[in-house]
This record gives sequence, C-alpha cells and structure tokens, in this order.
Amino acid sequence: MPRREIAILTCLPQFMNIEDDRLEASAPCFGLAHVLPNSALARTLTFLNVSKGHFLDLVETRTGIRPTDRRPDIRNTGPWRHRHEHASSWRALRVKASKSQPPLLSDTQLVELFDNASYGGHLAIAGCVHDDFRLPSPPYAAISVRGRFQIGIIDYLWGSGHSVTFDGQLTLDMRGGQARPPPGIPFDDVCGFAADWFRIDMISHATLPRGMRWVAEPAARPVVPA
Repeated sequence: MPRREIAILTCLPQFMNIEDDRLEASAPCFGLAHVLPNSALARTLTFLNVSKGHFLDLVETRTGIRPTDRRPDIRNTGPWRHRHEHASSWRALRVKASKSQPPLLSDTQLVELFDNASYGGHLAIAGCVHDDFRLPSPPYAAISVRGRFQIGIIDYLWGSGHSVTFDGQLTLDMRGGQARPPPGIPFDDVCGFAADWFRIDMISHATLPRGMRWVAEPAARPVVPA
C-alpha cells in the first residue's frame, strides 16, 4: 500500500512556518557547541525537558568552554571559535524544565542529534502512514503517536537532519505545535529509511496529565530465552 510521510513539529506554533524561526548555527555547521541561543532553542529544550544549565554543562564537558562566558577564547579565533558575543543571549535564554520529569532523550541521544544535524532545522517526529490515513482535525491539546518512528532535528527547507528511533507510543503536548505533511523536502527522501523503522501506526486525539509535555511508553522488548 502506498505510504506518505507525516511531520509532527511540537515546537513550531500553528501560526509559524519553517522559515520563521528555527534552530540555527553560530558557525559554518550546526552542532551542540554551535547553536544560536534563540527562541527556537528555548522551545526545543523546554519540550525535551532539558534545563539550560544541563545543556550548558554538556557543551562545557565537550568543549571546555561555557557558552555564557563573555571572554573570547584566545586559543581559537577561527570560524569554530567560542562566540563570546552571544554570551548575553545565552544568559537571557529562558528554558522551563521540570525536575519531576526526566528528559525525553538521553544525553547521548541529545548530543548525537545536535552534532549530526548539519544545518539545524526543527525538532520533529517523522514517520510514514498508509496513504488512506487521515490526520486528526485540529485544534488538539495533545495527540498520541504509536509506531516505530524517528525523533530528530530535521531541516525540511534544505533537506538534511539527524534522528534517533523511538519504538512505542508517545503522547505529545501540541498546544505549541503542528502535525502535517512535510513542510518541504521529506525526511525519508534524505535518509531512505527501511519501512519498519519509519512507520506511524496510529495518531489520535489524547489528553495529558496537568503540567506534562509528553508521556513516553516504549514498546516492551521481547524476552530472549537463555
């Protein structure tokens, strides 16, 4: 049966398009240490439930430099240098993370996404549905997505990105997001996923407990006999 791709952009409000606001690079290439501290980053970290302090710790651990440091790095003055001119923007960045809920992605997954999504883009959940599938009609406070699909930073404008696989069911706060066909170059056209690793079996209206941005229910792994 023919398939078509769905893009769930949890951090791109309904009134915005992919060119209005996006995760952008502060160097020739996007990366954990080379991301602009803009509103798209604030929304992304808030949704993933990664505090600004923890994100800064990850950057410092990998580079030895704190993005909030106003001092230039005299050891590196090239295009990959510490952008001390952005320190005030980093200090002003507001991220709302809950200490009572874990991050959606592990530190390893977060670093993998940021360091391999070469041109930035948007946090997105991507997968294919059968061609006769119809998305739930908006508006919706939350939706539930079941299948084996991709969570990534995807650039639908230029056709790039990187993702990790989620297998199971995710219930997502969509009050600040949108679900739609790909708003540009489909991610599957870029990566060419095997069908079983890029499938969405169900999307439906849902509700979330108060204060939750998502609920993750990974699929149970089959027990292999000893």
